[in-house]
Amino acid sequence: MSERTGMSVDLGTTPEAFVSNFFNSYGKEVVFGSENPGQDVDRYYTPDFTQIADGAEMTRQQLVDHIPAARQTFEKMHYDVQEALLSGTTLATRFTFHGTLKSGGAIEVEFYLFAEVTEDRRLSRIHQVTRTLKNDMAAG
Repeated sequence: MSERTGMSVDLGTTPEAFVSNFFNSYGKEVVFGSENPGQDVDRYYTPDFTQIADGAEMTRQQLVDHIPAARQTFEKMHYDVQEALLSGTTLATRFTFHGTLKSGGAIEVEFYLFAEVTEDRRLSRIHQVTRTLKNDMAAG
């Protein structure tokens, strides 16, 4: 996955702590953050960011466009990291998302994710598969 063979990135902490801090901060600052979701996203992802989740591709702009819906949906959220490994610039991790819905109920999703991490600790590309553990939105 890495185009920078032989390069390595310094996460500044363990891979597990990096993933936990990254996604929990992202939720706090972007989903529950300022009026400028694009500027918030840019602290976490590169301008050419691409995510492929369960076979569907999403660009940085599509991610930004999705944030208002997330802001309307979630009361709170957090991520629990089960494991994470770093090899060069490639981060592999398994974590669980826990979201509390404003309408009541919850969503829980398990993520299996591979990401390219840049030297400034932003993500430039994500490949992930997910497994829904709980989705109270589907019942409503």
